[in-house]
Amino acid sequence: MKEQSFDNTVFVYKLEKFGSSLSEDMAYSGYEFMKALTLTLKEKVVMKPNVTVPADIDSGIITHPDFLAGMIDYFLEQGLSGDKIMVAEGGGSDKMDKYYEQGGYIPMAEKRGIKLVNLNWDESIPVELPEGVMLKKIGIAKTVKNDDTFFINVPKYKTHNLAVTTLSMKNLMGTIIPCHERHLCSTPKEYAERHNEITPNGIELREEILCQRICDLSMASRPDFNIIEGIVGRDGTAFHHGKNIRANLVIAGKSTVAVDTVGSYLMGLEPSEIGYLKIAAKRGLGITDIEKINIQEIHNGEIKPCQDIGKFMSPIPFEVLRYDKNPRNIPLNKDMLAQLQNKQV
Repeated sequence: MKEQSFDNTVFVYKLEKFGSSLSEDMAYSGYEFMKALTLTLKEKVVMKPNVTVPADIDSGIITHPDFLAGMIDYFLEQGLSGDKIMVAEGGGSDKMDKYYEQGGYIPMAEKRGIKLVNLNWDESIPVELPEGVMLKKIGIAKTVKNDDTFFINVPKYKTHNLAVTTLSMKNLMGTIIPCHERHLCSTPKEYAERHNEITPNGIELREEILCQRICDLSMASRPDFNIIEGIVGRDGTAFHHGKNIRANLVIAGKSTVAVDTVGSYLMGLEPSEIGYLKIAAKRGLGITDIEKINIQEIHNGEIKPCQDIGKFMSPIPFEVLRYDKNPRNIPLNKDMLAQLQNKQV
């Protein structure tokens, strides 16, 4: 198979062959997806999952370690040695050893001889952002900035109380060093009294600040590829308030913006109503029009144009909850509305 052009292409895979456990399904999906893509790698590979809070392996809150295990098994099969493969995360604090242990990453890594990296102790590479709106300079972990390392961003398929969806772009927060500069959700003191003010983008100021920061970050931390683990999705606040949705999806591509657009769409949400995607489009950071994204589907190991994105839609809409656990009114897209209408008939 000829190597694909990835700039504005998004690949969608749906798990149809189920094993005896969720771990088996995760590993199978990660392996089969990588095998179908045949990416051209570099001397080393680093994968950055979403392990931002202490959570159990099957919680639905973190990227499942066995999904990465399937990816790693493919890399090893292709001749990449374990000492050239890393899983790296900065998380929500510097206690990544505890996060990795609770989430099942340590036995997965030991079995395959790969390295788990705590990005909080990494060297910070300063990146100037003259076009940044909220961030003019930011430090990015050296592990994900090395020229000889293929950087794969592996977020979880989740919603978020403030960002609406937390996928490829927001997952890059864990690459910011030092960690005390990582919490982009906080509102600066000078804006504290105005945080509920509605901006020209139709969102609250505190959400606008986060969305602009996420867009700034996307110019500094640039993955070679993004792969959303959506076998199990999580709605609600993104953390311990919400429910798991068995979506059986993998969504991937080079453009963080295009991948997050498709991911948000398949949750049932309308991307044009999501703050950070709306702002990304205005700033020229990527395509957020689902009709203009080159969507390819992977089926039986083959890649072909997707003729019906609706067949990959979540079985139910992902609900977004606020900090106070009350639902946010995020408009649904036309395919999800049609799906719900058909169920009522």
